[in-house]
Amino acid sequence: MVLGQNMKILSVDDDPIILELLTAVLASIGQTDVTTAESAMEALELIEKQDTPFDCFLLDIQMPKIDGIQLCKAVRLMPEYNRTPILMITAMSDKTYIDKAFVAGATDYVTKPFDVIELGARVRTAESLVNAWREKAATADNLVAQREYVGSEKAFELDEKFPIDDVEGVIDYVALENYVSQLSRGSLFGSSILAFSIVEINQLYRDTTAFDFEALITDVAEAVTICFDGNQSLVSYAGNGTFVCIIDSIDKAPTEILEQELRNTIASMDLCYSDGRSLVFTITAGDSIRLSFRSGQDVVKALSQAAKSARFKSEDMLPAQPIVPLDVFLGGYAG
Repeated sequence: MVLGQNMKILSVDDDPIILELLTAVLASIGQTDVTTAESAMEALELIEKQDTPFDCFLLDIQMPKIDGIQLCKAVRLMPEYNRTPILMITAMSDKTYIDKAFVAGATDYVTKPFDVIELGARVRTAESLVNAWREKAATADNLVAQREYVGSEKAFELDEKFPIDDVEGVIDYVALENYVSQLSRGSLFGSSILAFSIVEINQLYRDTTAFDFEALITDVAEAVTICFDGNQSLVSYAGNGTFVCIIDSIDKAPTEILEQELRNTIASMDLCYSDGRSLVFTITAGDSIRLSFRSGQDVVKALSQAAKSARFKSEDMLPAQPIVPLDVFLGGYAG
């Protein structure tokens, strides 16, 4: 599928008028392969009957019996849909619902009443994600085998923002960008961005197997969520051993304390290589960035700034490379 081609979309809403409107809006941007369902149960039945998986989901958050957030979580548990874009539809401005949707696996969200241009942009973003994941799979036909076989080559580059599964509160980096870019300044008031980075990540990437490296990143992501338990937070992996967090009320604990708590949590996990050797490394925090006066793309840029801050600090903590005296360096060329 190339950009601009029809995606196979499932739209779920308990209001048939909204489904008609959604179908019309999607058709206006060239998306005509749309299946609709008026309940979560009907949606699950349709998913089960498909010979060809859906490419994208649009799920209303507020539905009776099984709501859109529960449906999103159920869809994410299906292996064929663990990367499929899920756009949540909401008329609710309450950030709590939006947070729960992203924790459940949402990729993006759009609000009612629909803006045709905005919905089109969000659907095209979803389409780009579908293409990106298919290209990734096409260039690594044995991806699953690589990730499961301890001695294999890495399935991901060091700087790649690869997804972390099965850790509640950890979402894909693209989803985090979508999340912050759409929240209003009011919704972000009091929130901050803080990033943590593994100091020895370059050496660890060289020395670990594919299995051990991805296990390491997953374990550290889990440790970050443990440290922020009790605070509303979302965490994402930004590549290069760096984790970016959106945190409410970060002022309650200074960065230095959070950094030490994370180090203590990691130490308590007794992380090891797959051969039983202890896995020892250092993690550090960057500068926190308050979001009270930011919105839209300015917040997306702040995510990158926070990640760079943590990475720069971690690089400063690396031991300096020894300076080789000039006469020693040139000794091999003497005579």
